[in-house]
Order: sequence, then structure tokens, then C-alpha cells
Amino acid sequence: MSATQEDTSSIVQRLILESLPPGAGEKTRIFGPGGRLDSLGLVNLLADLEYKLEEAFGRKIVLASERAMSRTRSPFHDVASLTDYVLDLLLS
Repeated sequence: MSATQEDTSSIVQRLILESLPPGAGEKTRIFGPGGRLDSLGLVNLLADLEYKLEEAFGRKIVLASERAMSRTRSPFHDVASLTDYVLDLLLS
């Protein structure tokens, strides 16, 4: 991973963590069994995160899409998987 990708990854992870309840870390489960958020909380998180990502990177990113739903493992499972998913969208 290049320095630019590492910087982008750090920014994305920080934005995700800022959008979650206090005490969340990289391994925090977001949604699903043992997750911090219910379905309404997830919708709010995604809307908030889409706004923050557009502000930070100048690109409109849609997180809840067919691409996300067709994955074998949900990108909304935990902070690390959501970070990876957002990076995939930003860098593609």
C-alpha cells in the first residue's frame, strides 16, 4: 500500500469511527450479530459517512448499493471491512 493509500485509509477509518458511538475501534462490529447498530442506526451511519466522505474527498460515494449487497461478506460487518469497502470505492 502506498503512502497516499495509507493516508486515505487512515482518513476513512477516522471518519467511520467518528460516526459510531464512543468507544468503537477497528474490530468493532457495526451491524449483524453483536453489532453496535440496528438497521435504522446503520442507515444513519451510512448517510452521515457518505456526507463526510464527499466533504473529505470531493467525490459522491454511494455505500448502500447492489455492489455492497452482492458481496459474500457484508462490508458493514465491522469497521475494518467498511474501511476496506470504502477504499475500494474511492480507489476504483
